[in-house]
This record gives sequence, C-alpha cells and structure tokens, in this order.
Amino acid sequence: MNLKQAIVTLLAALALTACGAGSQSVARVDNVTLTRQELDQRISRIEKGLEAQAAQGVASPSRLDIERELVAQFIDQQLTLGIARQRGITVADAEVNDQIERFRTQIQQATGTSLEQAVQEQLGLPSVASPEFRLFVSYFLARQKLSATLVSEADFRQRIADEVMADTKRMVDVATVAHILVPTEDEAKQVIERLDQGEDFAALAKELSQDPGSAENGGVYENIQRGQFVPEFEQAMFEDLKPGETTKAPVQTQFGWHVIRLISRDQAPALNPDQAQQAIEQRVAQELPFEQQRALDALLSDEREKAVQEQRLVEPVFPTPTPEPLPTIAPLPTPTP
Repeated sequence: MNLKQAIVTLLAALALTACGAGSQSVARVDNVTLTRQELDQRISRIEKGLEAQAAQGVASPSRLDIERELVAQFIDQQLTLGIARQRGITVADAEVNDQIERFRTQIQQATGTSLEQAVQEQLGLPSVASPEFRLFVSYFLARQKLSATLVSEADFRQRIADEVMADTKRMVDVATVAHILVPTEDEAKQVIERLDQGEDFAALAKELSQDPGSAENGGVYENIQRGQFVPEFEQAMFEDLKPGETTKAPVQTQFGWHVIRLISRDQAPALNPDQAQQAIEQRVAQELPFEQQRALDALLSDEREKAVQEQRLVEPVFPTPTPEPLPTIAPLPTPTP
C-alpha cells in the first residue's frame, strides 16, 4: 500500500468512527432520513416478536422482507405527512392521544395482547410513549384526513344515491309464492296427492316443510324478484305457473324437492324507498373507504414520482421480493382512510 492509499484508508476509517456506522442513511425523503441503526433496531424488535410464531410452526418473513416493508412504510409516512402539511392538514396532540387509546382497546380485544407489545414487536418502535410511535399515529390520522379531502363523503353519497334511486323507477317481475320443501321425490308426490284431495296448502307447509324460513308462514315468500331464488324454483314462479296454480310434479333443487304454488305475479319497482335508503347506506359504508384509498394511493404515487425526479427521495434497491406470501408484520389497524 502506498502513502496515498494509506491516507485515504485512514481518512475513511476516521470518518466512519466519527459518524458511527449506525448513522448511515438507508432512505431519505426531503430532509428526513432513515438510518441503518434505527432500521436495524426496528428489525430486531420485530424478529423478537416473530420468535413465538416461529416456535408454533408459523412461517416468518425474512430479515430482508422486514426491511423492505419498513423502508416502504417510512417513505409512505414521510410523503403523507409532507402532503398534509402542504395542504394545511394538522393533527393535534389530543387527537393522537385519543387514537392511541382506541388502538389500545382494539389490540386488546383483537389479540389479547397489550398495545405496548404490539408497538414493539410488530411495528418495531421503542414504546407507546416514544416520539416515533406518536409520529406513526399522526401519520395514521393524517391519512384519514387527507383521504377525506380527496373524496368527500357528501359527494360520494350523492353519486351513490343517484345510482340507487334510478332503481326505484326500474320495473322488474315480482312474484308471491308458497312452497313445501321435503327431502325426497316420493314425499313431494305424497304432498301433491294430499293437496289434490283438498288439504290446505298452508297447513301442510307447517306440518311438513323443511324450510325454516317459510314453514311457519304457510310456506309463503312475498315479492320475490328474479335472481333471488335458484333457477329451477324461478322457472316455476316466472315461467311455468299461472297465479293460483300448483306444480303438478315435484321440482328438484339443491335443497331438496319442492311443491310450489304461485299466488301472484306482477311488476314492481326494483327497490322501494326503504330498500333504496338501506342500499345507499350500505354502499357508502362499504365503498367509500376503498374509493378514498384509491384516490390517496394515486396522489402518493404521483408525489413519489415527483420526489424521485427532484431527488428529494432516495431509497435502496432491493432484490426481487420473496415469491411466497408472508405474514404481515403490522397487526395494528392499517392506516387506511
């Protein structure tokens, strides 16, 4: 080794000693960095939490898989908080405190473990009281607030209401029908014979029908639309029978053998006002979070691309992810809208 090489080596060693190996930056978003020391500490906490699962024969993610997920979470967190700040979205300390208590209750009810344990062993953060966890909770709340600005509940509800209310004007075939369900074809034929002898349909349904949903009501189902029953049953209701007629031969379905009587057939709106309102509420509850999530994902994807182009985001290049599905490392409620 010549003198120049020795000097370069010495300077590099001194720099490493002064900065500490743990201060090496793994990822950066704007002026916030994720250091190797911080990342390794989080991974070690998570691996400790996974030891119990491994002892029970549950597959655990590799260290590289954990690192990949934590880096992705760091980037998502910083991008989200940055956009929130740009748009004037704030999260108060009191909101963070309230959300921590909700997490505490949810984790206890869902897993029987403490929030402290979950924070350390699944998120890899120091403790519930740590600034890092409070920042995570701020991120969780910022996602909710940000997504609500992208797709407002009022606008989404109106769009769903317009779609659903159109069904209150669309006319569909409806039928009121009675049936007696028995296990075998011979039993169904015996039912038909008894009806032919003048016995009461409702009384026979209460006595013989194996359908718990209609037996006590004389076998009656009211205002049935196409598509609500199995095809063989609907063939009798909407095609084969006229009002007042009873099937002359038993009808077989996956549930058994039916004797079917058509009481009435008409047309009616696809939804009545009460059904429409229930449908609106159900669709809003089910679909709004996904709509908001899609909008937020698109926003974050654009922001990520912009940050890379502007060299505000630096991240490691990982090898191809493990092909087999692996357990999640974060059982805390996912920060979705």
